[in-house]
Amino acid sequence: MRRVAALLLLLPLLTGCWGRLELADLALVIALGVDLADNGLYEFTFGIAGPPVSHMKNAPQGDAGIPSRIVVTQRGRSFAGVLREIELRLPRRINLTHTLVVFIGERLAEHGLGDALDFVLRAPEFRLQGLIVMVRGGPVRTLLETEPLMENLQTKALTEIAKAHIGLEVRLWEFFSARATTYRAPLLPVIELMESPDTGAKGQRYAARLGGAAVLRGDRVALYLDAREVRAIKWLRGRGRDGVITVPCGDEPGPESVSFRVVQAGHRVRLHRGGKPAFAVALRGRLRVTEMQCPRPLVEPQVHEQLVQRAEAELRDLMEQVIANLQEAGVDPVFFGEHVRALRPGLWRTVGEERWGETWREVPVTVSVDLRLHTTGLMRNPLRS
Repeated sequence: MRRVAALLLLLPLLTGCWGRLELADLALVIALGVDLADNGLYEFTFGIAGPPVSHMKNAPQGDAGIPSRIVVTQRGRSFAGVLREIELRLPRRINLTHTLVVFIGERLAEHGLGDALDFVLRAPEFRLQGLIVMVRGGPVRTLLETEPLMENLQTKALTEIAKAHIGLEVRLWEFFSARATTYRAPLLPVIELMESPDTGAKGQRYAARLGGAAVLRGDRVALYLDAREVRAIKWLRGRGRDGVITVPCGDEPGPESVSFRVVQAGHRVRLHRGGKPAFAVALRGRLRVTEMQCPRPLVEPQVHEQLVQRAEAELRDLMEQVIANLQEAGVDPVFFGEHVRALRPGLWRTVGEERWGETWREVPVTVSVDLRLHTTGLMRNPLRS
């Protein structure tokens, strides 16, 4: 009986949620932008999800007049100070646990990140599975205010494009892991703001496009890669599938071409033995014909072998060009230094972690490509054959 009485006395202490926060009291940040402003100040841009109709007092009938997102910009010397200033302007408490993307402004990335992102690692609210990207061609606020295609929020649209592995995808934890070393160069996917009157909402000046990438040396941009060069980076990072290779039908470039889609992709990096680092990169993959403008029958073995050989040469030339550009800039975002550190610790101690950037400039790298034709699609020969 005494036990029952004791349990009844404890029941009031087990109920209630004193520290709970209602969803209607929160401002959910889905995107955060950081850029460099004048006078040494940082410009922080918050993309906040618009409140649902059910949580708004005196809400109008339907969704008319209710914004799908709210964009707030504030300048300051620290994130903590800016966050407090914005909270004084908003009727709700800012919540950072749903931040999908951290945007880095072009000016900040070229000037040097420094400790501008220190708050991301310190704040327990941030999820390091979120994406990090760089914005070129305009401020972060302009990007967040553009109307995307097929989505309500620009952040959601860009996240879906990245998750489809169409462009380069870099998570926060990957970026900070690279920055924690002196031999692995961090990568930033680049979103370009382009003037396009035919895309997005009527009267909208800009449209967003996931383009190339920026390679950092230390905390600032050392090299820009275009969308074509990013294909080579993705292949070396184990994500070469679904790429497209287009080659001319003849020996010289012309109006007629054939396009392949990569349905399987793999790579192997071999570190040669010796007193100095040297690598052999072997790429392999399977192709599917997606477009055929050549009036030549693919059923003939020599025809499709010749076209596949041209695809191999195209990929090999691209890979060698990108590796040469990385070596010229002294940056290694594709883990060649990591191979030396893991497989040849004695050689790594001789080279030195701090000197890998200079050593990498002179490292010989050979590239071989082995592509096979997997399928020609639903038809073998082009219409004109």
